[in-house]
Amino acid sequence: MKLFRKLIKFAFLAAIVALIVSRLRNRSTDQDQDEDEGDFAWPPINLADSEDSADTPLAEPTDGSPLEPRHWVTCEDDGTCPASHPIKAKDSSGLYHVPGGNAYERTIPDRCYRSAEDAEADGYSPAQR
Repeated sequence: MKLFRKLIKFAFLAAIVALIVSRLRNRSTDQDQDEDEGDFAWPPINLADSEDSADTPLAEPTDGSPLEPRHWVTCEDDGTCPASHPIKAKDSSGLYHVPGGNAYERTIPDRCYRSAEDAEADGYSPAQR
């Protein structure tokens, strides 16, 4: 009977120690995640060093990313591209769609390009249809 009581006491103490250790681990991982949120963003790109910065227009990003020269804009709220950038590009497929194409009307783009050459320069491939 004494052995049984000692086993119960040992199991109870082990459970308390395990609970304390798990709480401490959870607290330390929560603090690590909070510290990551305070990391600084990448430094801004120095456009003065760029050769073609004078003729490349700066587009105002809507996703919070820093200003940088680029040949694309984000789509309108209704999922359409502005008239100045009619080429629709989709990140998930890696394809771009031209006006009059099969899937052009139903594609909600991630980026809108001025020309097919600009989309290909960013790594997109033309849609097959």
